[in-house]
Amino acid sequence: MAYPTETYSDEERERLRKALADYADALRLKPQGVALKIMQETGYALDGDAGRKRVARFLDGEHRQTDDFIGAVARYLRKVPPPQIEESAATLAAFFSRPYLRKIDLKPLAGRYHAYVSYDRRAEVDEGEAQVTTLSAWEFKPQPVAELTDKIAYGTIELRPLDKYDALLVSEAIFNLSIDPQVTAFPNRMPEAVDAGVFVPFGHTERAVPRFLMATKSVLESRLYRLYQVNDDPLTLRGELNFNGGIGRVYTRDSADPLFPDYEIELVRVKTDNADQ
Repeated sequence: MAYPTETYSDEERERLRKALADYADALRLKPQGVALKIMQETGYALDGDAGRKRVARFLDGEHRQTDDFIGAVARYLRKVPPPQIEESAATLAAFFSRPYLRKIDLKPLAGRYHAYVSYDRRAEVDEGEAQVTTLSAWEFKPQPVAELTDKIAYGTIELRPLDKYDALLVSEAIFNLSIDPQVTAFPNRMPEAVDAGVFVPFGHTERAVPRFLMATKSVLESRLYRLYQVNDDPLTLRGELNFNGGIGRVYTRDSADPLFPDYEIELVRVKTDNADQ
Protein backbone atom coordinates (compact mmCIF):
# COMPACT_ATOMS: atom_id res chain seq x y z
CA MET A 1 0.00 0.00 0.00
CA ALA A 2 1.34 3.42 -0.93
CA TYR A 3 1.38 5.99 1.87
CA PRO A 4 1.50 9.76 1.39
CA THR A 5 4.81 11.32 2.35
CA GLU A 6 4.40 13.53 5.40
CA THR A 7 6.77 16.09 6.86
CA TYR A 8 7.93 15.58 10.44
CA SER A 9 9.25 18.28 12.72
CA ASP A 10 12.45 17.87 14.73
CA GLU A 11 10.35 17.42 17.87
CA GLU A 12 8.25 14.67 16.27
CA ARG A 13 11.39 12.95 15.00
CA GLU A 14 12.91 12.93 18.47
CA ARG A 15 9.73 11.58 20.04
CA LEU A 16 9.61 8.80 17.47
CA ARG A 17 13.31 8.02 17.97
CA LYS A 18 12.87 7.74 21.72
CA ALA A 19 9.69 5.66 21.41
CA LEU A 20 11.38 3.23 19.03
CA ALA A 21 14.50 3.02 21.22
CA ASP A 22 12.45 2.33 24.36
CA TYR A 23 10.41 -0.31 22.54
CA ALA A 24 13.55 -2.01 21.21
CA ASP A 25 15.12 -1.97 24.69
CA ALA A 26 12.01 -3.49 26.28
CA LEU A 27 12.03 -6.37 23.79
CA ARG A 28 15.84 -6.57 23.66
CA LEU A 29 15.88 -6.03 19.92
CA LYS A 30 19.04 -5.11 18.06
CA PRO A 31 18.92 -2.73 15.08
CA GLN A 32 18.78 -5.66 12.65
CA GLY A 33 15.72 -7.05 14.45
CA VAL A 34 14.04 -3.64 14.52
CA ALA A 35 14.67 -3.17 10.80
CA LEU A 36 13.18 -6.59 10.04
CA LYS A 37 10.05 -5.91 12.08
CA ILE A 38 9.48 -2.48 10.50
CA MET A 39 9.88 -4.04 7.06
CA GLN A 40 7.49 -6.90 7.87
CA GLU A 41 4.81 -4.64 9.31
CA THR A 42 4.97 -1.72 6.91
CA GLY A 43 6.56 -3.03 3.72
CA TYR A 44 9.24 -0.34 3.88
CA ALA A 45 12.53 -1.67 2.50
CA LEU A 46 15.12 -2.05 5.28
CA ASP A 47 16.68 -5.36 4.38
CA GLY A 48 20.32 -6.32 4.68
CA ASP A 49 23.18 -4.45 6.27
CA ALA A 50 22.02 -1.13 4.82
CA GLY A 51 18.72 -1.39 6.67
CA ARG A 52 20.46 -2.32 9.92
CA LYS A 53 22.81 0.65 9.67
CA ARG A 54 20.00 3.02 8.85
CA VAL A 55 18.00 1.97 11.92
CA ALA A 56 21.12 2.05 14.11
CA ARG A 57 21.91 5.62 13.02
CA PHE A 58 18.35 6.69 13.72
CA LEU A 59 18.35 5.10 17.18
CA ASP A 60 21.67 6.77 17.98
CA GLY A 61 20.42 10.15 16.76
CA GLU A 62 22.98 10.29 13.95
CA HIS A 63 22.14 11.80 10.57
CA ARG A 64 18.76 13.15 9.57
CA GLN A 65 16.60 10.42 8.06
CA THR A 66 14.17 11.01 5.20
CA ASP A 67 10.50 11.67 5.83
CA ASP A 68 9.47 8.38 4.22
CA PHE A 69 11.67 6.47 6.68
CA ILE A 70 10.22 8.44 9.61
CA GLY A 71 6.74 7.70 8.27
CA ALA A 72 7.48 3.97 8.28
CA VAL A 73 8.64 4.21 11.90
CA ALA A 74 5.44 6.08 12.83
CA ARG A 75 3.24 3.48 11.11
CA TYR A 76 5.08 0.68 12.87
CA LEU A 77 4.74 2.27 16.30
CA ARG A 78 1.04 2.97 15.70
CA LYS A 79 0.63 -0.74 15.05
CA VAL A 80 2.55 -2.62 17.72
CA PRO A 81 1.33 -2.77 21.33
CA PRO A 82 3.54 -1.78 24.25
CA PRO A 83 5.06 -4.54 26.40
CA GLN A 84 2.84 -6.09 29.11
CA ILE A 85 -0.33 -5.08 27.27
CA GLU A 86 -2.30 -7.95 28.89
CA GLU A 87 -1.51 -6.56 32.34
CA SER A 88 -2.76 -3.15 31.26
CA ALA A 89 -5.90 -4.73 29.78
CA ALA A 90 -6.62 -6.60 33.01
CA THR A 91 -6.11 -3.42 35.03
CA LEU A 92 -8.55 -1.50 32.82
CA ALA A 93 -11.06 -4.36 32.98
CA ALA A 94 -10.86 -4.33 36.80
CA PHE A 95 -11.24 -0.55 36.83
CA PHE A 96 -14.47 -0.71 34.81
CA SER A 97 -15.82 -3.83 36.52
CA ARG A 98 -19.35 -3.52 37.96
CA PRO A 99 -19.67 -6.34 40.53
CA TYR A 100 -22.89 -5.00 42.11
CA LEU A 101 -24.81 -4.44 38.88
CA ARG A 102 -26.50 -6.84 36.48
CA LYS A 103 -23.83 -8.72 34.61
CA ILE A 104 -23.77 -8.76 30.84
CA ASP A 105 -22.53 -12.01 29.33
CA LEU A 106 -19.89 -11.00 26.79
CA LYS A 107 -18.93 -14.50 25.65
CA PRO A 108 -21.50 -14.52 22.80
CA LEU A 109 -19.65 -11.50 21.36
CA ALA A 110 -16.32 -13.34 21.14
CA GLY A 111 -14.95 -13.99 17.68
CA ARG A 112 -13.26 -12.36 14.73
CA TYR A 113 -14.55 -9.18 13.16
CA HIS A 114 -13.86 -7.18 10.04
CA ALA A 115 -13.52 -3.54 11.06
CA TYR A 116 -14.68 -0.74 8.76
CA VAL A 117 -14.39 2.98 9.32
CA SER A 118 -16.54 5.68 7.81
CA TYR A 119 -16.75 9.47 7.61
CA ASP A 120 -20.53 9.42 8.16
CA ARG A 121 -20.54 10.98 11.62
CA ARG A 122 -18.06 13.68 10.69
CA ALA A 123 -20.59 15.33 8.38
CA GLU A 124 -21.94 18.65 9.61
CA VAL A 125 -25.43 17.81 8.35
CA ASP A 126 -26.59 14.23 7.96
CA GLU A 127 -30.22 13.30 7.38
CA GLY A 128 -29.57 9.91 8.98
CA GLU A 129 -27.87 11.37 12.04
CA ALA A 130 -30.83 10.88 14.38
CA GLN A 131 -31.10 7.24 13.41
CA VAL A 132 -27.41 6.60 13.84
CA THR A 133 -26.41 8.65 16.84
CA THR A 134 -29.39 9.03 19.19
CA LEU A 135 -28.54 6.98 22.27
CA SER A 136 -29.96 9.13 25.06
CA ALA A 137 -33.60 8.03 25.26
CA TRP A 138 -34.45 5.19 27.66
CA GLU A 139 -36.54 3.50 24.99
CA PHE A 140 -33.67 3.59 22.50
CA LYS A 141 -33.71 0.77 19.96
CA PRO A 142 -30.92 0.29 17.44
CA GLN A 143 -33.27 -0.43 14.52
CA PRO A 144 -33.55 0.94 11.98
CA VAL A 145 -29.93 1.90 11.61
CA ALA A 146 -28.93 3.71 8.45
CA GLU A 147 -26.35 1.98 6.31
CA LEU A 148 -22.95 3.62 6.17
CA THR A 149 -22.56 5.76 3.07
CA ASP A 150 -18.96 4.64 2.74
CA LYS A 151 -17.07 1.70 4.24
CA ILE A 152 -13.29 1.83 4.40
CA ALA A 153 -11.63 -1.49 5.25
CA TYR A 154 -9.49 -0.90 8.34
CA GLY A 155 -8.40 -4.15 9.96
CA THR A 156 -9.35 -7.35 11.73
CA ILE A 157 -10.27 -7.45 15.42
CA GLU A 158 -10.52 -10.57 17.55
CA LEU A 159 -12.34 -10.72 20.89
CA ARG A 160 -11.83 -13.53 23.37
CA PRO A 161 -12.73 -13.93 27.07
CA LEU A 162 -10.40 -12.38 29.61
CA ASP A 163 -10.09 -14.73 32.58
CA LYS A 164 -11.45 -13.52 35.93
CA TYR A 165 -13.09 -10.42 34.45
CA ASP A 166 -16.39 -9.46 32.84
CA ALA A 167 -14.41 -8.40 29.79
CA LEU A 168 -12.93 -9.52 26.49
CA LEU A 169 -9.30 -9.31 25.44
CA VAL A 170 -8.86 -7.50 22.13
CA SER A 171 -6.38 -8.45 19.43
CA GLU A 172 -5.90 -6.25 16.37
CA ALA A 173 -4.44 -6.68 12.91
CA ILE A 174 -4.65 -3.21 11.35
CA PHE A 175 -3.59 -2.99 7.70
CA ASN A 176 -5.03 0.38 6.65
CA LEU A 177 -3.35 2.66 9.18
CA SER A 178 -3.58 5.72 6.94
CA ILE A 179 -7.34 5.08 6.50
CA ASP A 180 -7.08 5.27 2.74
CA PRO A 181 -10.67 5.60 1.43
CA GLN A 182 -9.73 3.61 -1.67
CA VAL A 183 -9.28 0.47 0.45
CA THR A 184 -12.64 -1.28 0.63
CA ALA A 185 -11.61 -4.96 0.67
CA PHE A 186 -9.62 -7.10 3.07
CA PRO A 187 -6.32 -8.67 1.97
CA ASN A 188 -6.13 -12.43 1.50
CA ARG A 189 -3.32 -12.59 4.03
CA MET A 190 -3.89 -10.45 7.08
CA PRO A 191 -1.03 -9.24 9.29
CA GLU A 192 -0.67 -11.20 12.52
CA ALA A 193 -3.11 -10.11 15.21
CA VAL A 194 -1.50 -8.82 18.42
CA ASP A 195 -3.06 -8.35 21.85
CA ALA A 196 -3.85 -4.68 22.11
CA GLY A 197 -6.59 -3.90 24.62
CA VAL A 198 -9.85 -4.70 26.36
CA PHE A 199 -13.62 -4.72 25.67
CA VAL A 200 -15.99 -4.02 28.59
CA PRO A 201 -19.66 -3.17 29.20
CA PHE A 202 -20.09 0.58 29.48
CA GLY A 203 -23.18 2.61 30.18
CA HIS A 204 -26.37 2.19 32.20
CA THR A 205 -26.95 -1.51 32.91
CA GLU A 206 -30.73 -1.46 32.58
CA ARG A 207 -30.88 -0.18 29.02
CA ALA A 208 -32.49 -2.53 26.51
CA VAL A 209 -29.46 -2.16 24.26
CA PRO A 210 -26.14 -2.69 26.09
CA ARG A 211 -23.28 -0.45 25.12
CA PHE A 212 -19.60 -1.27 25.22
CA LEU A 213 -16.25 0.44 25.50
CA MET A 214 -13.25 -0.97 23.66
CA ALA A 215 -9.83 0.55 24.29
CA THR A 216 -6.70 -0.53 22.44
CA LYS A 217 -3.16 0.77 22.58
CA SER A 218 -0.06 0.78 20.43
CA VAL A 219 3.29 2.26 21.35
CA LEU A 220 2.39 5.55 19.70
CA GLU A 221 -1.33 5.99 20.25
CA SER A 222 -4.44 4.64 21.92
CA ARG A 223 -7.81 4.06 20.28
CA LEU A 224 -11.20 4.39 21.95
CA TYR A 225 -14.27 2.65 20.51
CA ARG A 226 -17.79 3.29 21.87
CA LEU A 227 -20.01 0.52 20.53
CA TYR A 228 -23.50 -0.99 20.56
CA GLN A 229 -24.98 -3.98 18.76
CA VAL A 230 -27.09 -3.26 15.68
CA ASN A 231 -27.49 -6.67 14.05
CA ASP A 232 -27.53 -10.35 15.01
CA ASP A 233 -26.78 -12.04 11.68
CA PRO A 234 -24.05 -11.32 11.04
CA LEU A 235 -23.35 -9.98 14.52
CA THR A 236 -22.56 -6.30 13.96
CA LEU A 237 -21.34 -3.62 16.36
CA ARG A 238 -21.54 0.05 15.40
CA GLY A 239 -20.17 3.12 17.12
CA GLU A 240 -17.51 5.80 17.25
CA LEU A 241 -13.73 5.72 17.05
CA ASN A 242 -11.36 8.26 18.57
CA PHE A 243 -7.57 8.38 18.35
CA ASN A 244 -5.51 9.64 21.27
CA GLY A 245 -1.95 10.69 20.49
CA GLY A 246 -0.05 9.59 17.47
CA ILE A 247 2.16 11.44 15.05
CA GLY A 248 1.41 12.12 11.42
CA ARG A 249 -2.36 11.58 11.69
CA VAL A 250 -3.37 14.65 9.75
CA TYR A 251 -6.61 13.42 8.18
CA THR A 252 -8.98 13.66 11.15
CA ARG A 253 -10.86 16.89 11.77
CA ASP A 254 -10.14 19.06 14.79
CA SER A 255 -13.04 19.77 17.16
CA ALA A 256 -13.46 21.53 20.48
CA ASP A 257 -15.07 18.32 21.79
CA PRO A 258 -12.30 15.83 22.69
CA LEU A 259 -14.73 12.94 22.13
CA PHE A 260 -16.08 14.17 18.81
CA PRO A 261 -15.62 11.00 16.74
CA ASP A 262 -12.74 10.91 14.31
CA TYR A 263 -14.58 8.15 12.45
CA GLU A 264 -17.61 5.97 12.71
CA ILE A 265 -16.62 2.33 13.21
CA GLU A 266 -18.44 -0.88 12.29
CA LEU A 267 -17.38 -4.38 13.36
CA VAL A 268 -18.90 -7.29 11.41
CA ARG A 269 -18.26 -10.78 12.77
CA VAL A 270 -16.92 -13.25 10.23
CA LYS A 271 -16.65 -17.02 10.20
CA THR A 272 -13.29 -18.55 10.99
CA ASP A 273 -11.77 -21.90 10.12
CA ASN A 274 -11.96 -23.19 13.69
CA ALA A 275 -15.25 -21.70 14.83
CA ASP A 276 -18.64 -21.15 13.30
CA GLN A 277 -18.87 -17.49 14.28
